[in-house]
Amino acid sequence: MQFFLYCLCGGIGVTTDYLIYYSALTFGLWYQAANVLGYLSGTLVSFFLNRRITFGVHDQLARRLAIFLGVAAVGFSASALMLWLMVDVMSIDAKIAKLMTLPVVVIIQFSLNRRITFSEN
Repeated sequence: MQFFLYCLCGGIGVTTDYLIYYSALTFGLWYQAANVLGYLSGTLVSFFLNRRITFGVHDQLARRLAIFLGVAAVGFSASALMLWLMVDVMSIDAKIAKLMTLPVVVIIQFSLNRRITFSEN
């Protein structure tokens, strides 16, 4: 159930991420810069939803946000690397490549956030 809620809340974050990414690309921004804007926006949305709904924690906001952003940096690094491989090496359209990175990043971040960010310790 927790993974389902994580995916639901994360889905809202991912939608935010992709809409900003897509819009930034449409306005001519470089795909990696668009990825930064979208990813950060989606990460913040995801944190606040997951904090309350998925994990039900209300304490240590600043500490948990800092850890969540650290986990997001790991996910972002994986995303940026996969985007580079798909766009620059494999010549896949940047809008489609971004969608292809999402399942990997979700699994990485859920695992880390459950164990680190929102653990009871």
